[in-house]
Amino acid sequence: TQEATPFHVVLGSNNYGYPASQVQLISSVQGERFETRHSRLRYPECMSGYLEFVEFSGFLDSSAVAAMGGLVQNIKPCVRKNGSRAVSPVYMNSAQGELALGMQVGQWFKTQSIELVVTEGQLCESACAVAFLGASFKRVQATGRVVLHFNGELGRGLDCARSTDMMPFRSYLLSVKGNQSGQILYNQALTYCRNSKGWDLS
Repeated sequence: TQEATPFHVVLGSNNYGYPASQVQLISSVQGERFETRHSRLRYPECMSGYLEFVEFSGFLDSSAVAAMGGLVQNIKPCVRKNGSRAVSPVYMNSAQGELALGMQVGQWFKTQSIELVVTEGQLCESACAVAFLGASFKRVQATGRVVLHFNGELGRGLDCARSTDMMPFRSYLLSVKGNQSGQILYNQALTYCRNSKGWDLS
């Protein structure tokens, strides 16, 4: 029988990833409720020969954001031979977290040259979905899912009846999308207030 080639599976995915021989782990942080890694992938298009990427899986709290942020800041950009820059993927799998932190991450991701990717088997809910709305570059692959809940459950969903939830959320959308698009998106969000399944952004 042929031995399986070692494979680097992206955190929180079932089977999406890269051949292990193409990937080199640079650093990783294991928290109490999260794990995050920074790796580089052999990528001939980049002048350095590598495209760096970050993976995150777990609960989005302040220690998780600090750890992931530290790794993202250490990403060396990929400059193609023609001088253009390739955006580095940040894979996110997170179903719970502090919504205010999701807004912080989204605002930060808007300014970074990274792409928030939710890939096969990954779930991006609550704070992660809020961050997803803010990222300039984002993509959902295969069975990945991004869902924003309005069930008011702590650490999971916004409560449409709570102005302490909705006013910052509206301000956030206006700041990351501009006044007009932000308001349109906010109005769209409000239509999901009574939807138990939440707003599927994928």
